[in-house]
Amino acid sequence: MTKMNAITLDQFSVFMTVVKEGSFAAAARKLHRVQSSITYTVQKLEEQSGVVLFDRSSYRVSLTEAGYALLPRISRILEDFAEFQVQTETMTQGVEAELTLVIDNFLSLSVMTPALEKFKVAFPKVQLRINTAWAQDAVQQLINGEADLGAFFGNKNLPAELEYEVIKDIDLVAVVAPTHPLAQLPPDISRDELRDHLQIIVSNPKSSRDSPAFGIVGVNQWRVNESRLRYNLIMAGIGWGSMPRPMVAAEIERGELVELKPARWDSSDRMAKVAAVVAKCRSKAIGPAATFLRNEIAAVAETN
Repeated sequence: MTKMNAITLDQFSVFMTVVKEGSFAAAARKLHRVQSSITYTVQKLEEQSGVVLFDRSSYRVSLTEAGYALLPRISRILEDFAEFQVQTETMTQGVEAELTLVIDNFLSLSVMTPALEKFKVAFPKVQLRINTAWAQDAVQQLINGEADLGAFFGNKNLPAELEYEVIKDIDLVAVVAPTHPLAQLPPDISRDELRDHLQIIVSNPKSSRDSPAFGIVGVNQWRVNESRLRYNLIMAGIGWGSMPRPMVAAEIERGELVELKPARWDSSDRMAKVAAVVAKCRSKAIGPAATFLRNEIAAVAETN
C-alpha cells in the first residue's frame, strides 16, 4: 500500500506520453526530458504498481495486457485532474462552484431553456442545482439563502428583501379536452356554464382550504398540488382549468386541447396575464456565473 501511495501524476503523464508517442525516445522529445528520465519514471511506476506495463522485447515498446487494462483508468485520472485544475482556476477567479436556481411550479421551463444552454457553455464547471417550488416557497428560499436565484410568477407584494426584474408577461388560457362538453360551446362562455363543470385547480397544500384563490369558478373543484397532474386530468377530459399558455400552446395547435373563451374572467373581460420574474436576495452578493444566468434568463425571455 505504501508503494501504491507513492505513485504520482507525473508517472501517469509519462506513461500516457509513451503510449501516444510510441517509444521512450519520442516521449522524451515530447516532454523535453532526457530518455533516461522517461525510462526511470516508467520503471518506478511499474515497481510501485506491481505490474509490467510495457513489453520491451521488440524494437518498439508495446503495452502488455496489464498496460492495456490500466490504460483507460490512467487516462480518466489525468482527465479528472485536468478538470480539477480548470475548476480550481475558475474558483480563484471568483466564479461560483455551485448555484441553486428555484423555479415556480407554474413556470414552463421552456422560458429558460435557451438561457440554461448558454450558461452550460459559458460556465461548464459550475454545478447547477434546479429545484421547483411554489412561488411563496421560492421567495422564502431566496430570503433564507437556500437558493441563489429564483424564477417565479408574481411581482405584486414581493418582500423588500428581494431584488427582481420582470422577465415576461404570460397569458393564462382556459383549456379543455376536445371530448369535453365545454369544448362544443361557442366563444363568450358564461360564468354559469363554466361553474357547472368540474374545475381542476393547482393549489399549495400548505395553504388552508378556505384561502382565496384567483380564477376559481367551478362549484365542483379538484385540487392538485402539481401542474403536471392538472395537465394530465385536463387532457383526459375529466375537467377544465386555466394554464399558462406556453405549457399548452403546442397541444392547442395540434387540436389535443381546446381553448375556451370565457365572457368574463374574475372582474375582467379577458383572461389574465401573470408576470414572471427573476429574483435574488438584496443582501446576498452573486458572482459572475449567477449574474450571467440572471441576465440570460431575462434577455432570452424578452425575445420569446
